[in-house]
Amino acid sequence: MSKFKHEIVKKNLSWERFPPKICDHLECKSIGEYKAPKSRSNLYEYYFFCLKHVTEYNKSWDFYKGLSVDQIELSMRKDTVWDRPSWPLKGNSSKIMDQLKEFLVNDYSLFEKKKEINDFLMSKKIDENLTNQEYLSLKVLELKMPISVDKIKKNYKKLVKIFHPDVNANNKKAEKKFKEVTGAYKILLKKFLKK
Repeated sequence: MSKFKHEIVKKNLSWERFPPKICDHLECKSIGEYKAPKSRSNLYEYYFFCLKHVTEYNKSWDFYKGLSVDQIELSMRKDTVWDRPSWPLKGNSSKIMDQLKEFLVNDYSLFEKKKEINDFLMSKKIDENLTNQEYLSLKVLELKMPISVDKIKKNYKKLVKIFHPDVNANNKKAEKKFKEVTGAYKILLKKFLKK
């Protein structure tokens, strides 16, 4: 008498479902086995490269590219404490709250201004698309990316009403600011009207 054999269904394992990725380097047909982050602002989006091209990419990778010396130092300071504030607490428990309040009042770097954080995390795409002059013009007109021509015109009109020489008679600071606003407006219009 022969034994009955059950039909065994072979299941594919989870990592077998996906075909291998091709290297993201131009004209390379090798398998992209190695991940490399696309930019410092988003370290969880990756390129996939073969060994040769990931080595080249890693040699050219500069996490601090485009940052000022102060921003680099701030980043290094944060890394030493794993991006968490740290300070010593001395004395008895009744004085701890006073120490915390004093620390929060005096240490401006603990809660940085939103503008500084945004500058630090500015994406590579914006860095590459804007020159320094265009970036400064955005600041002068109090704008943030993404912007449109309508936003540029709206902020320009608002600032011109505030700093116009007719409104601020003999005020040199207002006159200087008015010239900066007008110059920034021309630079940004030239940039974004092309698109």
